[in-house]
Amino acid sequence: MALSERLMDLAARTRGLEEAAEAARGRNVVRMEEQREQLRSKVAEAKGDAQARWNETTAKIERRRAELQASREQHKHERRVEAAQAYAGAAEEFASALTSLAAYTADAAAEATVDAGIAREHADSMARDQAPTA
Repeated sequence: MALSERLMDLAARTRGLEEAAEAARGRNVVRMEEQREQLRSKVAEAKGDAQARWNETTAKIERRRAELQASREQHKHERRVEAAQAYAGAAEEFASALTSLAAYTADAAAEATVDAGIAREHADSMARDQAPTA
C-alpha cells in the first residue's frame, strides 16, 4: 500500500473516530454498537494485514541476513585464497634468492679453488727456485 493510500485510510479512520465520539456524546447507543462492530471487524482485518506485513518483513530480513552471511563467507574464502597466493609468491621469491645465492657461492668456491691452485703452483715454483743446488 502506497503512502498516500495509507494517509487517506488514516484520515478515514480518524473521521470514524470522530463519529464515534459524537455518538458517545449524544448517547446514541444503537449507533455506538454499530460502530463498535464496524471497528471490531476493521481491527480484525488490520490485525491480519499487520501479521502479513510482519511475516513479509521478517522474511525479507532473513533473506538479507542469509545474503550477507553468504557474502561474508565468500569474502573470507577470497581472502584465504589471496593469502595463500601471497605466501606462495613469497616462498618462490625466497627460493629464487637462495638459488642465486647458491650459484654465487658455487662460483666463488670455484674461483677460490683456482686461486688456491695458482697460489700453490706459484709457492712451489718459488720453493724450487730457492732450493739449494747440491
